Amino acid sequence: MSLMGTLGKVAMGVIVAKGVGKMMGGSGSSSGGGLGGLLGSLTGGNSSNSGSTGGGLGGLLGGLAGNSGSGGGLGGILDSLGGSNNSQSGGGLGDLLNNALNGNDPEASTEQDNQAEVMLRAMISAAKSDGVLDDEEKRKITEHLGDATPEEIAFVRQELESPLDTQGLIQSVPRGMEEQVYFMALLAIDLDSNHEAKFLDELAKGLNISNQACNQIHEKLGAPALYS
Repeated sequence: MSLMGTLGKVAMGVIVAKGVGKMMGGSGSSSGGGLGGLLGSLTGGNSSNSGSTGGGLGGLLGGLAGNSGSGGGLGGILDSLGGSNNSQSGGGLGDLLNNALNGNDPEASTEQDNQAEVMLRAMISAAKSDGVLDDEEKRKITEHLGDATPEEIAFVRQELESPLDTQGLIQSVPRGMEEQVYFMALLAIDLDSNHEAKFLDELAKGLNISNQACNQIHEKLGAPALYS
């Protein structure tokens, strides 16, 4: 398994650990804010078809994964934020992510696996940013690793146990991936605490993402704007 495959599994684990109810608009807000708005937008607004596909967690994860090669789902948004890294051979990071979210083990280049490692760190850092990543949340994240190699499992567990190091994460981001890394971090956040908002603000500023660009990423996920 590649780290891109591991990224997909950790993404699923983080989504489950942070609470599917919250992501599906469990706050009861009529504005469709938070990550609840993400789910409708990622499926192309086709909630009217939910009767035939089924709801709940299965329908949710299917919408997040999109269709491989279709440019939809989380991968489609990821590619829309990318810089020069999307000119690589193959379907780009987004297509690889969609494949991983669909339970496949995509063939990634060494460079793409290195990029997946940074996005993994971003997701896990974000999940820790509210200071309440407890043992049960860690278990939910790691139990989705499935057939990941012992080295990959050890990497994820080490990241979960290590102290939050936002500046270290910032310094590890390759040029051109700033918005993609921010996007993956935002995906792992409920954005319902000052700790999370401060983490995102530090990350955005450290990656030189403008307030406007930051808010646009939030809009893509249906998340509340960070800046007024």
